[in-house]
Amino acid sequence: MRKNFVGIAAISLVALSMLQAQDAKFAADNLKYSRDFYSKVHLVASADLDFGAGGTAEFKYDRYPNGGPERIQAGNGEEFARKNGKTWLKSTDWGETGKPVDAQISKRLNNWVALIDARLNGEPASNDPSEGATVMKFIGKEDKSDGEEFVFEESKEKPKGSAHPRLMFQRYNSSKSEQALLSHFSGSMRLGAREAKVDISFSYLIPVKIQESANQSPPPASPPVAESTGSPSELTKNNPAGPAAATTVSLLDGKLRIDIPPDFSRDPDDPKEPKTLAKFSGPDSAWGEVLRGTHGLTPDKLEDYLKMRVAEYSKGFKWLPKDSHLQWLKKEIVTIDGRKWADWRYVPMLKGKQDYSHNPVYTRFLTTSYKGQLLEINFTSNLNTNPELKQEIDHVMDSVHLEE
Repeated sequence: MRKNFVGIAAISLVALSMLQAQDAKFAADNLKYSRDFYSKVHLVASADLDFGAGGTAEFKYDRYPNGGPERIQAGNGEEFARKNGKTWLKSTDWGETGKPVDAQISKRLNNWVALIDARLNGEPASNDPSEGATVMKFIGKEDKSDGEEFVFEESKEKPKGSAHPRLMFQRYNSSKSEQALLSHFSGSMRLGAREAKVDISFSYLIPVKIQESANQSPPPASPPVAESTGSPSELTKNNPAGPAAATTVSLLDGKLRIDIPPDFSRDPDDPKEPKTLAKFSGPDSAWGEVLRGTHGLTPDKLEDYLKMRVAEYSKGFKWLPKDSHLQWLKKEIVTIDGRKWADWRYVPMLKGKQDYSHNPVYTRFLTTSYKGQLLEINFTSNLNTNPELKQEIDHVMDSVHLEE
């Protein structure tokens, strides 16, 4: 009887050892796959840092492949960029223009980038629980509507802190590969001379092909989107690792909801602008905002308001690009979910152009009467001429949902 027990125990130990080895190999293989994959796409990583008594910080890091430009959007609304790994600039146009930052800010930005790289470049391949060795332990798998999520715990015999770091890998139903992508990390890490509790979400963007036709707007499309910064109490964060998730911003106590693409970040609220419910900064000076008027606007006056604004804009402005004229794409009253909105949109048409998809200052407004006052949503590409950005703006405006 005792021999049988010893034999069963020995078999169990061997099986456990094999499972530990499989866990470590799965994590190591998929981490390597993630590192290779993210090096070939537009990587987006969003991080929250908690230094305890030293305070907190948050940032979003974008990096194009093949040594392309990098961008960091800090939680305080500041934006930085650099090209070819050179000097960091305080810049809102991916380093095309900007002012070099001082040594202290440059060091902080480099530390943030190193934090992201440290997780992508980790090598959790050990299954030996000897002192000091990292062990990757499989915690569980969760089935999701778009795929599977695998959770691993990174542990040591004598771990520091109260909780072991965790890594999550996601495998999507739409993926042709059997590999899973690193989608999330949480745990303690050293950042410069300080220790911080770190929470990082990994995602990526892919280009959208656009079919263009003369005198027509490119058809709306849902771009690949990921996590965006903003007030945690007003953001509904969907899965940020895949190309089909969106960040929904909720305003007016949840009555107004808007889907915001990943390359737009929410700016800090400005007490000097009480009419502005939210403001957003996009790529290369693109922006958007949600305004709440203080003067009365009833639904029956909405058409008169639209005519007044169209007349104002039709007079022309000094900011119009040279050799261009303002072309109205739409200026009418529409019904969305049973509510009347003024839908007005325009673009400066450059001389000799018949297709506006590569023109700057593509701008859309949605205006309505909410509880007897004006509510207006406005997004513009500004000087950005990228046709994909116009699709993103269309997606934002098409996502608007307002309840009483």
